[in-house]
Amino acid sequence: MTEISQSQFRREAAEIALWESPSPEPDTATRALLSQFDSSSNDQGVGNNAVGDGSRLPDLGPLSSFGSWESVAATIVHKAASVSGFDPGGTTFDLKAWNDFLTKFATIPLCLQYVYDYREANISSLSLKSAVDAVDDLLKSFMSPENYLGVVESIKKVGQLALSTERQTEKNSNQQIGCLSVHASRLYLGVVRTTVSMEHKKGKGYEQLTQTLQVYRGYGVLDFDKCKRSADKLLGWDGKDVDDWANDTASASQQPNQSPAWDN
Repeated sequence: MTEISQSQFRREAAEIALWESPSPEPDTATRALLSQFDSSSNDQGVGNNAVGDGSRLPDLGPLSSFGSWESVAATIVHKAASVSGFDPGGTTFDLKAWNDFLTKFATIPLCLQYVYDYREANISSLSLKSAVDAVDDLLKSFMSPENYLGVVESIKKVGQLALSTERQTEKNSNQQIGCLSVHASRLYLGVVRTTVSMEHKKGKGYEQLTQTLQVYRGYGVLDFDKCKRSADKLLGWDGKDVDDWANDTASASQQPNQSPAWDN
């Protein structure tokens, strides 16, 4: 484990303490904007995946009670959700919590870096392949093609959840895929987001409208040494086993949607 000065150690502790503080309440102007947002025509669907290429990670040291670095990472992501008021297991969309979580995720002080970018994808009720291809392009930078197949299954589960969650005749399905990926001896914490506009057709249920999606990808690389230095703090958080994290979403119990549109 890398040695640092006491001054730097105190600074790191302060950064984590600031980060784990609850997100601030919106000011008057922001509350007025939020009051105009129609949450009844929005829902959310979240899917989580933990994958690995078998490459070796360092010893856990003082974090050995977690059992794996993936469970350390799952605990950190769970903390980001908790302090944001974001519920991956729910389908009710809360705009503030949705945005607060991404802010916390993008600023995790236990990561070496954070990278984000976007892709566009054109979809219709008969064609979803370009959306999957956009996610493929974004995620294969930090996972193997074989591991990506599990992410595709999560995407199809979130898609099935969107079809079965009743809202207004027209709704926006806000979708997120969380990823923990061990790749080339690094542990990546990633998130992919998009919003799909849907319409309820009589006798058919919900269908995706023809539209251009903007797909967001952000990821950080876990700083193993900093995590070890911050062991006392991490051990005091609500621990989240990686398998529990992967299954603690509203989409986890869904069967993957089997529409031929995924391949067209």
